[in-house]
Amino acid sequence: MRILIGAVALVALAGCLDQDKRPAGLVSATEKAKGLSVASNSPDAAVKSWWSVRDAAMDLDREICLEYQRMKSPITDKLKALSTADLPAREDCFLDQLNFDRKISKVEVESDTRAVVGAVIKNITPPEPGAVLDARDRQLKEAGERYRYTLERKDASGEWKISRIENFPSYSSNWRDSYSKPEPSNNRYVYEGYQ
Repeated sequence: MRILIGAVALVALAGCLDQDKRPAGLVSATEKAKGLSVASNSPDAAVKSWWSVRDAAMDLDREICLEYQRMKSPITDKLKALSTADLPAREDCFLDQLNFDRKISKVEVESDTRAVVGAVIKNITPPEPGAVLDARDRQLKEAGERYRYTLERKDASGEWKISRIENFPSYSSNWRDSYSKPEPSNNRYVYEGYQ
């Protein structure tokens, strides 16, 4: 849902916002994203670049979402007027800064055109106020999750590109695809957020 909102907001912002009228946070996040340099000359460099781009994307998504919320205020103000404080407000934006500790644990170059990079990723963002972090949660948070990045290139002199990302979550007994191709919707669901 957040990705959809981000995409819609980006299109709206591109067409509606004059360069001089954009909020400073959005300008800063956009410039940061534009200024990123990426390297794909080795499997580990490609994975580290991927992480840098993903971090910049979180910042940009947050700033786009904040501007989207501002633009949507005529609707949200009316919805607030029609509901009591007992009805939880839907938050479209994730405003807190997420921080991850990512470490490469293994690089296996299987051939001239295929490599696998193993990593351990931890969410080092502090818990939100009021959140409960029991002993098991703390143990899992400190352990992090294992990730596996498969990279390919056309030939021995080509640039490495990520072709698959898998993770091994604590609740699973096997590797799982982190990104799967979306299935076309049959539009059977009512989608509670629109009701």
